[in-house]
Amino acid sequence: MKFKFTKDDTNAVKGVAILMMLFHHLFLAPERYAGFDVGFSPLSESSVVFIAQFFKICVAIFVFLSGYGITVSMKKLKSGDNLASRKQVAKRYFSLMSGFWFVYIVCFITALIFDKKILSCYAYSGDVAALDNTFNTVFYALVDFMGLAKLFGTPTMIGTWWYMSLAVIIVVAVPLMYKLYEKFGTVALLVVTMVLCGVFTLENPDMFRWLFTLSLGIVFADKDLLARLKNFRFINIRIIDYFVKLIIYTAVLIFCFYARDWADWIVSYFRDGIVPVVVIMWLYTILFAIKPLYVVLKYLGQHSMNIFLSHTLLRGYLLKSFIYSKGNFLVIFGMLIILSLGFAVVIDLLETFTGYKKFTQFVTAKIMGSGKKVEKETEKETAKV
Repeated sequence: MKFKFTKDDTNAVKGVAILMMLFHHLFLAPERYAGFDVGFSPLSESSVVFIAQFFKICVAIFVFLSGYGITVSMKKLKSGDNLASRKQVAKRYFSLMSGFWFVYIVCFITALIFDKKILSCYAYSGDVAALDNTFNTVFYALVDFMGLAKLFGTPTMIGTWWYMSLAVIIVVAVPLMYKLYEKFGTVALLVVTMVLCGVFTLENPDMFRWLFTLSLGIVFADKDLLARLKNFRFINIRIIDYFVKLIIYTAVLIFCFYARDWADWIVSYFRDGIVPVVVIMWLYTILFAIKPLYVVLKYLGQHSMNIFLSHTLLRGYLLKSFIYSKGNFLVIFGMLIILSLGFAVVIDLLETFTGYKKFTQFVTAKIMGSGKKVEKETEKETAKV
């Protein structure tokens, strides 16, 4: 049996990454839960914080998957077809932003109803009354709405939306990086992105430190390395081979878990390229063999975009006291998963019942200029992160 890294596999990895993100944002530092009586049994508080800090790797996982997915799409285009390439970029940008725009509007309305202080960020002074300055308010809100707040250094309603600026950069950068890769090969791409990481991260580290990770996503997609590594066998007997991989891959994962904290591995962006590959390979080869768990993770991954966009509104603002008052850290984590997934499903239903999904499918079809065929393909797509 030959394995392929499929869309379902991508969603399952996203499911794990979104769980990492929720845990990371809950417990990355004691200040997050200060004032609440949080229990950490059967672990210690320092262990939970250490794990939460490691789970920052979720960003790199999403970046890698984005580079991988866009490259798979680029490979389907005819070489040198610049028009088709530009259409793909436009399609991906619209697919990314249309999902964000709907959630932005939902969060904006929710803030207006339940807590206007959330919108005080657009006053920059933090004063709600300063929102009367219409020009500044509209300008900052518009930049945030376009997902460019982090890139331009302007305020954002929800702090975790900084990733939208990175996502926009990814959509534009991958086609250019792929052309570089096609023309000059793997080594040139990896060396150039390593150099660019060193140059650009001096000015804006959150925006460009993952270029190397992105380049690995491109290379792995073009050479189908995830599937090839999974198909590789140390021993021809499948069950024995699985347990050999379990031991080896888990040992490497544990090494990365500790090494990521105490060793910078020359430069952090090299580390943040290698570690997500190890995590993804462990998930794909070891964990996903547990089929019921795989199904659950795949479902979470299908809603990962909406969970990412909306969970901070719940955790950081509207329901913070309710969530952190649940006692044990595992119960708190479970509560945030349930609430975030529930809110994400509601958003998905609203997109359907308001006709927003049909509208975005129509626009996507127009962008691609392929009529009903594109509409059917679009219906099957989840939002790209």
